[in-house]
Amino acid sequence: MDRQGTLRRGMRVGLLMACLPSLPWAALAVAVAAVEFLRGGDTQLATQNVGYAGVLCGGSLVVGVLMGLILGGGLALTSLAVTRVWGLALVGGLLGALVFPAEFVVVTLGTGGAYAQLLTTLLAWPVMTVVAAVHSADIVGRSRAHGWLWGPGPVQRLRRG
Repeated sequence: MDRQGTLRRGMRVGLLMACLPSLPWAALAVAVAAVEFLRGGDTQLATQNVGYAGVLCGGSLVVGVLMGLILGGGLALTSLAVTRVWGLALVGGLLGALVFPAEFVVVTLGTGGAYAQLLTTLLAWPVMTVVAAVHSADIVGRSRAHGWLWGPGPVQRLRRG
């Protein structure tokens, strides 16, 4: 089994799960900061929004890597005992559901507890659980249904002889 590839693919899914719910809010925070700064408004609010964008981007990247390592590592261990794709999907969905609250914490810190952003992230929780479940077989290398998870293969050298 290719454990390094499993962790790499797990991190790709983890980054997708973490960044998809929070990066739109980071972009919105940067846009609000730009508007406030350019119109000569509240520079303290602009600075605060740039800080929120930094927390959302940086926190989501860190949480995404951790989520991916947990997802990939858990699926790598599980794949030793579970041979069915639906079993891997079940384990991947469970792991995805258990690690996603870390992203909820990042969005809470990065938005100042704004209700709309928190509700949207809460609604994304089951969707990201399904994303983890659907990609589980690809993460452990049992299928190649999702091409974006698989990096380019090793370069084949031509033999001259």
